Amino acid sequence: MEELSDDLYDGIIVELEAGDDLSERLLFKAALSHYQRGLDKVPNPQTDWEVSLHLYTALGDCYQNLGEFELANDSYNSALQCPDGLSNGYVWLGLGQSYYRLNNMEKAKDALMSAFTLEGHEIFEEEDEVYYDLIKTDAERPIDSDEEANRSNKDDRPKHRFFD
Repeated sequence: MEELSDDLYDGIIVELEAGDDLSERLLFKAALSHYQRGLDKVPNPQTDWEVSLHLYTALGDCYQNLGEFELANDSYNSALQCPDGLSNGYVWLGLGQSYYRLNNMEKAKDALMSAFTLEGHEIFEEEDEVYYDLIKTDAERPIDSDEEANRSNKDDRPKHRFFD
């Protein structure tokens, strides 16, 4: 796979870090513009680049905090399409949260269960309990040996239908 030039990568990271700084200070609208500028620098198709995973996830987080759940959902779905996106529990968590807020409980449950499968209960520790409560029954049931084998081999995970 091609690599971004050092100058281009550095320019993207400057925007990402500026967005992170603003986001930490709860200035989500200002952070959005930095994340979007960083994403605009990424060559097409943007989902082919690892750095886009971080940008799309950060955009999703900002939109979520601003109550823009459709846009958050779109951003997390884009993050899933990036390298390592499907194996990132945090992306699945954000996606599940956005589906929950959009009142799509079936997809919320699927995404939150993916987050749980990848990261365990710990991923929910600092989150509103409603998200873990949605999957609690399935998450706490005993796992049979076939399921355990699937859990340990992430490449054999069932494909998800979250690319709306």
